[in-house]
Amino acid sequence: MVEKLVSGMEAKLYGDRGYISVELKNRLKDQGIDLITYHRKNMQSVKLSDSDEYYLKQRNKIETLFSLLKGQYNLVTSKARGITGFLSGVYASLYTYQLTHQNKPKIHIMNSLA
Repeated sequence: MVEKLVSGMEAKLYGDRGYISVELKNRLKDQGIDLITYHRKNMQSVKLSDSDEYYLKQRNKIETLFSLLKGQYNLVTSKARGITGFLSGVYASLYTYQLTHQNKPKIHIMNSLA
């Protein structure tokens, strides 16, 4: 499914441990996608650039935000009957989060050193 989502793109893709696969990494490399993931203990470690390591760590903030939106702000993505209803639910959750949540996490864009 990942290959279909990123077809026609050239970018870096940051994934969690669920995407660790040499085969997947090679297939994405053929499409022009650089898959950046952590490595398992039994795998040979790969030295990441500072920017890649930074953005890989930022995934945690994004995952935490999605969890918060789904749990506390009622972001439910499966109940909509159409695209309008789906987007209304997403926008309502995001607006509520923006208005009520204090200490929002920030992700700073880091200039690439490569």
